[in-house]
Amino acid sequence: MKESSGTTQGLWQLLLPHKPKKSAFVYLALLVIGATVLELVLPLYSSYLVDSIGNDGIETFIIIGLIAIVLTTAVLEAFLGWYGGKMGHTISLNLRYSLIGRLLNGQTQSMDQEHSAELSARVINDSKEVKSVLAEDLIGLLSGIISLIAVITIMFILDWRLTLVLVSCVLAGFIIITPIALMMNNIGQEQQTAEANLLKYITEWLRYGKLIRSHNAANQMQKQSRELLDKSFKHEMRATKVMSLIGPIANLVLMISMIAILAYSAFWLKQGTLTLGTITAFLLYLFGLIFPLMSMAMFFSNLNKAAGAASRLSEIDKFAKEPVGSDIQIDEIASLSVRDLSFSRNDKDILKAINYQFEGHGLSVLLGESGSGKSTFLSLFLGFYPETFGHVFLNDKPLSAYNLLSVRQAIAWVDQEPKLLHATVYENLTLGLTENIGSNRILEVLQSVGLHAWLTRIENNLDLVVSEQAHQFSGGEKQRFAIARAILRQSKVLLLDEPTSALDDVNKKELMVLLRQLATTMRVIIISHHLDLIEPSDDVIEMVAGEIVPKLV
Repeated sequence: MKESSGTTQGLWQLLLPHKPKKSAFVYLALLVIGATVLELVLPLYSSYLVDSIGNDGIETFIIIGLIAIVLTTAVLEAFLGWYGGKMGHTISLNLRYSLIGRLLNGQTQSMDQEHSAELSARVINDSKEVKSVLAEDLIGLLSGIISLIAVITIMFILDWRLTLVLVSCVLAGFIIITPIALMMNNIGQEQQTAEANLLKYITEWLRYGKLIRSHNAANQMQKQSRELLDKSFKHEMRATKVMSLIGPIANLVLMISMIAILAYSAFWLKQGTLTLGTITAFLLYLFGLIFPLMSMAMFFSNLNKAAGAASRLSEIDKFAKEPVGSDIQIDEIASLSVRDLSFSRNDKDILKAINYQFEGHGLSVLLGESGSGKSTFLSLFLGFYPETFGHVFLNDKPLSAYNLLSVRQAIAWVDQEPKLLHATVYENLTLGLTENIGSNRILEVLQSVGLHAWLTRIENNLDLVVSEQAHQFSGGEKQRFAIARAILRQSKVLLLDEPTSALDDVNKKELMVLLRQLATTMRVIIISHHLDLIEPSDDVIEMVAGEIVPKLV
């Protein structure tokens, strides 16, 4: 996937479709203002408390008032943290939902060159950086800005001389911290890329663990993982170095400010132009400023990191969506044909000006050498590539004339290696179906495709979770299971890619009997290399170098 440099503008453009209602921002602003006002009142009240100390001590109502302010501030800040976090998490939820939808509904050509694990890492890990800014740092920025402006204003009213001392120290700190925070942009982007790359390879290694172990390649893969981990570690340490500088610099600014204020305060206090209460308020405001300053510094640091992550997420957001087609639903498929169909990928011609028509029900067998284009040819009936829509015809109408979802409901596809999700048996069989199907119907269909022994083995447990590691199926059982899934869809056309490749001779013949039975009511098209399974009544087609011609058997 092409990498692009991250900018805050790109981040806001990515988030704009998922922003909350204006009222949510109004509530957030009111909470921030309320919490900030109470935080600002506390030093002033403390100053009043100090200056009101007399021979008789402190009045009780003053102490009660101080406690009330502290407790109210704590409650309001807790609610502010919850509400602001909820806003950030909601935006992140909607962003992730949108990105997952973009991937699930993306055009096939947009996905062909991408690795699924890397895309998953982008959706999950990169969006965490965005969520962190929204759910945690944004509140700190808002309250920090308000606090900074209000505190400096109050300080200026209390004593403009000490205010100038403080502002000078704070500006010096910002001048130092800002360029350090800006470094997080590229660091964050490179770190996320390294982690996505690591996840991509780990996913593959775990998926093909038997292959790796059978080739004695485990040590080789582990050494490769070290290189990937070292690269990720390098970027993590760069980020850690940057973040480790921000805190000490902020503390240094605080200490210098405090020393300067105490030094000048002692001089002016001796002159009688400054009161002890004012000094107390200044020191409390000074310590109160460190948190807004830190929050603002962290925001801009993480903002640049999130901007780098957003540039990766924006690439997903640019994936073209599949065209839905028209609103016309297809109920029956009387004929299925292609006219002048050509197809190429990566400057390679896969199919060349094919013309062929399948009429009514029956069994068609597609023959040909590996790489001749057979699998691609069948997959085009499902509308994976929009450029072929005008050359694929259903009932003598182009594919674009129908709603694509209804086309895929009418045409079932069973891959050479049927794909099963990490879900229950029931969920795998009813994949994509909106109506509820009873257990009795499912068991009936499973038995009809010859899975009696398998059902006995799992004790008819339709809630059993199918896992790639558990190996609940043999190759032949998986094929039959996928065919059962197609039958439950009540499709009009059944496409199968090498359905007998994993079967012995007995099971091959049994499966062909089942397919011929299905072909009495629907069009069944299979890819096969086994000529001995073909009968004279079958429609046999041979494909050679992307072209098909009828073959007599």
